[in-house]
Amino acid sequence: MGFLPRIARAVRARRYPDAYTGCLLAILVTVLEVVSGFTQNRKWIDVLFSATVVLLLGLIALATADIRIRQNTVLNGARGGLLFTGRSQLPALGRQLQGAHRTVEIYGLQLGHVVHHMLPTIADRALSDCHFRLALLSPVDANGDKVPWIGDMGAVHGFPNLEDVLRANLAHLRHWHEGLTPKQRRNIEIRAYPVIPTASVILFDVKKHSGYAHVEPILHTLPPMERPTFWITEKDDRKLFHLLVDHYQELWQQAIALPDLAL
Repeated sequence: MGFLPRIARAVRARRYPDAYTGCLLAILVTVLEVVSGFTQNRKWIDVLFSATVVLLLGLIALATADIRIRQNTVLNGARGGLLFTGRSQLPALGRQLQGAHRTVEIYGLQLGHVVHHMLPTIADRALSDCHFRLALLSPVDANGDKVPWIGDMGAVHGFPNLEDVLRANLAHLRHWHEGLTPKQRRNIEIRAYPVIPTASVILFDVKKHSGYAHVEPILHTLPPMERPTFWITEKDDRKLFHLLVDHYQELWQQAIALPDLAL
């Protein structure tokens, strides 16, 4: 994202008002300096010098805001080696998706939040050539037979009706995907896997230096909102990072494409 779009988005979000106020005041003082200089018949070189100094101060304020935006993006969108004790500590998922550049792979037990709240963001990012893979737990195997452990998994996850939730989410995703533009459909792939999950994982830009893995272990009877989550980058632990990436991309290859799933 370019300099001006970053600034415009921060202004709309009412972030860093001190920097923008300083910049606006500098511009105002510059204009007044120019007007007063010529009305009072001051030397043009004096007017130019003083106006330039004030304007530079305004540009410094604007650059400061941009630096703070970039720092916030790095600290909250692509940092690794962090442990969050619950979802309330995490940056909003929408912000994380907006911060991705090339790829997002989401592997989740039932992706309820994504299905019901994040689809517009995903569709919008897909138009910007960000590629998404959504992999959900399937209540049926490749033959369409119900997986035998789905009830127990629902009890552990806190969803006694997990099978119905999964079927509804998968059906909703299938209908939603069919209504997308050709470009969006190319950039959004959806599959389901009929194997017992042990974590919800999101892989952000894993082929870029800034890529990171978001891992939320599934713990016995612990509600999803209270599960600890950690982020890890290649820089934090190259071996662990690539272990996560390789195994979950292997899971993707084994998963069933949504159109082929016998719900």
